Amino acid sequence: MNAIKSPSAGVRKIFVTTLGKGVSFAKQRAKYVADSTRERAMDVMSSSKRILYNAIASVLTFVLIISISVFMYGTFYYAYMPLEIHEEPVNLQFLPCTDQVGICSYPNATVNLHPKIKLMTGQPYSVSVRLELPDSTFNQELGMFMSCLEVLKNDKNLETSCKSSILEFRSPLLRYLETFMFSPFLLTGTSSQKQWVTINFFRKFMDDPHNLANRMFFEIKSKHIQVYSTTLLVHAEFSGLRHIMFHHPWISSAAGILSNIVVLSLVILISWSRLFTEDEEYYLQHYDSGLHGEILKEDDLDKEEKEISNTDDIEILKNGGAKNIETIH
Repeated sequence: MNAIKSPSAGVRKIFVTTLGKGVSFAKQRAKYVADSTRERAMDVMSSSKRILYNAIASVLTFVLIISISVFMYGTFYYAYMPLEIHEEPVNLQFLPCTDQVGICSYPNATVNLHPKIKLMTGQPYSVSVRLELPDSTFNQELGMFMSCLEVLKNDKNLETSCKSSILEFRSPLLRYLETFMFSPFLLTGTSSQKQWVTINFFRKFMDDPHNLANRMFFEIKSKHIQVYSTTLLVHAEFSGLRHIMFHHPWISSAAGILSNIVVLSLVILISWSRLFTEDEEYYLQHYDSGLHGEILKEDDLDKEEKEISNTDDIEILKNGGAKNIETIH
């Protein structure tokens, strides 16, 4: 009887041990599945966050690139492009006559260039004077008159130009017809009989960077001319890139901003690629990937399954031996 009970107790022990290992394996398997599911959920969440952050960073980077490109082009335009035209009113001075009607000296005026008119070094300018003259019989009978413009630096004459001018001829019949047609406007004061004479003294004037001009002296070589007003005109004569930027602003702005966008994008892409490459190399050198642990876990589970299968084989053999003993008895 002891011989018979002893195998049954051993079988029961083996069964309890096998059952305990099976329960433990099931718990470990369930824990592994739960952990892997949690890790996958965390990976999906982190991937979603990463995609969202990358999208936001890409949009902000694109907006930043456009803003910087526009700012850079505006700064370049402001620094590279001078003003196209400078207009400065000129107040003519003369000596009045004490014993007769009229003036006893040539009308003249001095215009200070700084700080009102700033000429860019290396940029050619066209310098002119516009005279507003009354269309009077006195000016018509004056005929041609001379006028001169001098460019000075601290009373030192740098350049001088003298030009002759004359009012536009109008026949008496044309004067009568014009007066009749414009009589309502002339009576109400909205129009007046006058002419504008523009005298161009310099077509390609360039300021010397070593001797910057600071004044211009204008003089009319006639004591009998009548003048309403005088204006100094300084036009910038653009050529090359300045000509394109001034006369085709939309094309030049688009080309300049796109060029800045391309350059900034290349710089940012190269910087990002170098940064991410260095981070990936550093991570591979100092940290293991998460796959190594999972492979070890799966190997451990396979070993446990093999042990359990071996235990089941042993149990089958023991059960067979016990049945043989009972048959013998």
